[in-house]
Amino acid sequence: RSFQTPVLGAAYKTLTRAKRAVRTRLTGADLLFLQRTAFPQTAIAERIAHRRGVPMIFDFDDSIFLGPGGVPSPAREKAFRDAVRIADHCIAGNRFLAEVADAPEKTTIVPTVIDTDRYVPSASRSADEIVIGWMGTAGNFGFLSQIVSSLRAVLNADSRVRIRIVSNATFEPLRNVDRVEQIRWSSAREVELLQSFDIGLMPLLDTPLTRGKCAFKMIQYMAVGAPVVVSAVGANVEVFADREIGCLIDGFDWTDALLELCRDSSKRSTMGLEGRQRCVDAYSVASVVPTYLELFERFADS
Repeated sequence: RSFQTPVLGAAYKTLTRAKRAVRTRLTGADLLFLQRTAFPQTAIAERIAHRRGVPMIFDFDDSIFLGPGGVPSPAREKAFRDAVRIADHCIAGNRFLAEVADAPEKTTIVPTVIDTDRYVPSASRSADEIVIGWMGTAGNFGFLSQIVSSLRAVLNADSRVRIRIVSNATFEPLRNVDRVEQIRWSSAREVELLQSFDIGLMPLLDTPLTRGKCAFKMIQYMAVGAPVVVSAVGANVEVFADREIGCLIDGFDWTDALLELCRDSSKRSTMGLEGRQRCVDAYSVASVVPTYLELFERFADS
């Protein structure tokens, strides 16, 4: 649902969070599974639920201890640490988040995963063009802007290259640039558009906020068999794991890496297959189900 004013949006969020808080008080549950605190700036609902004696697992895959835009927030950090302290067990989406939680004796790292039965490689690819793709929300345009000069250089160097940006808004630095397509994201076309990428991009600045991200965009590209060119930040490094799945880059001069992949279709194919296998093995829904089931059974019986 969308709202036209910030006031209505804030009211809706408050009501939603209140509803979530009430649900934490339900009796008769064998286990309470939380993916964030009911209210971002206090763990009062979690403390109330904890007093009822229901085992609690706290699962987090983002830097929820930071405020909007990644600014420090003492209230959010206290709420996060209270939830960690109260929980019987924690599930962190990557190593950085586990380290911030600082409760190694009761923390399991379980990565963000994808349905690899739905996100599959395309049956065929065009031999006449090379699509370098980025998919994300406008809130992440600041990261994409870091590599605009590299994208322009690649377009100038190889006439087969097409840049495809899939988002909820127009990326102004590349508006009306020849061979740059800007397509509105939709759930109906998401997989199809990902499958059209020959190379997937995930640039990031290195901040506490981005270190808490769990490489979902990168995992999407891998699932559809596209080699990835990504920043060496946070979970991206964990996902890469020294595998031949693309290019892991420090800084934002991506021109050479992109051109090398554009000029070598065999390398793109090999890396895409390797990335797809890495995704199935470690970042698919099926790969983490046993871990979740073991934790649920262990703490529901406690």
